[in-house]
Amino acid sequence: MNIIKKAIRSIALRVVRATEAQKRVDYKIGNLKHQNACIDTFSPMLVEIGDDFVSAPGSVILSHDASTFMHSGKYRVERTVIGDKVFLGANAVILPGVRVGDGAIIGAGAVVTKDVEPDTVVAGNPARRMCTVDEYMAKSEARGCLHQPPEAYEILRQDGRPSYSAKVQFQQEILKRLEQLGE
Repeated sequence: MNIIKKAIRSIALRVVRATEAQKRVDYKIGNLKHQNACIDTFSPMLVEIGDDFVSAPGSVILSHDASTFMHSGKYRVERTVIGDKVFLGANAVILPGVRVGDGAIIGAGAVVTKDVEPDTVVAGNPARRMCTVDEYMAKSEARGCLHQPPEAYEILRQDGRPSYSAKVQFQQEILKRLEQLGE
């Protein structure tokens, strides 16, 4: 039992130290910081994110892996790089050492274990190539599920948030369009 208490104390101290260290050393991110991802606190300085990055809630970007620690006493630590104009879906996980190319779309819940080519859509666990971004856009356009947001949403490009009324307006426009389509 004493060993378990020591292990818990050790982990708690590492979490506190990691949080303190993150205040001193942070990850690199480009111009648009509309992101909800949890960035690795153990080695955030090894996470690089390009311009125009958008991530959904619950997504995680890692630069270290502690699975090796119990076996070797060592951590696996690698640089993780995400390109420009990348979308990271809800609850997606980018593992250490992965490079995500410009314009890629990472599907919700994906576990990205390998590099992602530019302008590619990946999804699944482990993440696999689904199609190109152009193919995905064409499919979405054909299904009629793409909706133009109101001008108030341009504030996202300045790292702001749309107002509540702008969100309600957008939701009403979407419902109106769906009614017209008979959905």
